[in-house]
Order: sequence, then C-alpha cells, then structure tokens
Amino acid sequence: MSARSMFAAFAALLVATPAVLRAQDAEADFVKARQQFVAGQPRAAAQTALIASLHIRNQYGRCRDEDVGTRLLEAEGKLEKLAAALRAGTVGNVKVLDQSLMQIDRILAEHHLQLAKAAMVRPRPEQIPVVAQDIDRGAYHFERSVTLDGHALAAEQATAVANARALVKTIDETKAIPQGATDVVSALERLVSAKSAVAATP
Repeated sequence: MSARSMFAAFAALLVATPAVLRAQDAEADFVKARQQFVAGQPRAAAQTALIASLHIRNQYGRCRDEDVGTRLLEAEGKLEKLAAALRAGTVGNVKVLDQSLMQIDRILAEHHLQLAKAAMVRPRPEQIPVVAQDIDRGAYHFERSVTLDGHALAAEQATAVANARALVKTIDETKAIPQGATDVVSALERLVSAKSAVAATP
C-alpha cells in the first residue's frame, strides 16, 4: 500500500472514531522519558515512549499534509522501536535517546504550525482557540527539540518562540486572529524546518 493510500485510509478511520476516544490524547512526555532513562529506569522510559506513540497517532489523525503525515507515522514507528530497545537494554547512552526524541519533536512542531496556518486563512469562531493551541504546541515542541539535551535556544530561536507565545496570548484574550499572525507563525516555521537546529552551548 502506498503512503498516500495509507494516509487516506487512516484519515477515514479517524473520522469514524468517536470524538470521545479521540479526545483522550496521551502526552508525548519526552522530558520524563529522558529523566527515567538517566535514572536507570529503562523499562519506565519504554512505557513513557509507548504512551508518546499514542499521542503521535492521535496527531496523525488531525494532519492534513501528506508529507508531514508520513513522517508522523514514521515517528510513531520509531517510538515503538525505541521502547522495545529500551526494554531490551540496547539503548547505549542518552545521546541516542535525545537524537530520536528531538527529531520527533521537530516533526510535531511542524505539524502543529501547519495546522495553525491553514486554519488562519478563514477561521470560524470555534476554530480560533484551536489555532492558538496549535501555535502554542508548535512553539513548545520546537523549543524542546533544542533544549531537551540541555542546550539553550539561540537568540533568533528564542525571539521566534517568544513572539509565538505572545501571539497565543493575544488570540486567547481577543478571541480573534490579529494582523501579522501569519508572519509570526511563518517565522517560527522557518526555524522548525531548518535542516539543523543552531543551539547555544549549555
């Protein structure tokens, strides 16, 4: 089955899934997984990674971009393999864990920002809180994709994240999408899509 066919089939399945079940969205708590691994609790870290894979699956159901959807599916599979490796004790060091988790955070950031930009074109009133939430999650996942291993955001990254969070606050307060919102999201999206994150030394 082609990636396009899989994407279409799974999107149809999500539409048929009761909203109550879709609302039970597990969190991708990569900080907790890392802490558990460093503390010598690989099985607990494996369980946290599996819960994170459920979050990826739920987000895949919201995705409207085939390329990002394919990468979300791959990320889900990567988390499942990572959980198996953690249980088996074959993850040698925390850098291996960090690399996988930070890459997945970058995909999640791109996914949320794409959803926000698409919804901002002609937002219905009920969509506006979701736009704010997606911008917030995009900023969150991007920041964590840089800082999970102890690095700090570079100046340009910190500015883009701060601007995105200020935008979220404005949307929450006014219940409207302000002028220039797309520019703020696009600026963050460009950094998310960069081939490599430029981070300050910890």
